Amino acid sequence: MSRVARVATKLGLLLLGLTAISLITMPITQHLWTWDRFLHGGQDFETNALLILTALNLVLVLIECCKRNVGKLLALGRCFSIVRRSCRSLAAIAKPLIADLERRVSPPGLSSRQIPLLI
Repeated sequence: MSRVARVATKLGLLLLGLTAISLITMPITQHLWTWDRFLHGGQDFETNALLILTALNLVLVLIECCKRNVGKLLALGRCFSIVRRSCRSLAAIAKPLIADLERRVSPPGLSSRQIPLLI
């Protein structure tokens, strides 16, 4: 897994470098392409290349974010399994105590305390 992470990091740095070079050279190439007044009205290569490089960078960021979220979910799952086991043992201890309390305390009759609604 560490080899895959290193390759992804190198790929990300390469894409960031290409994006930086594209941003730096874009004004120069835009000026050079329009200087001779040759192909007008066609596809803008610089902007398309910048958009593709930016989209690839965002894909790498999204992959990293998803990888971190999966790690967090797995850690939470481990924590919840520990809590669930402890809750089961607490429920086993608390059941007899609750049954004893219910047997000792009887609820008072509600009929003597009911007041009719007067509107």
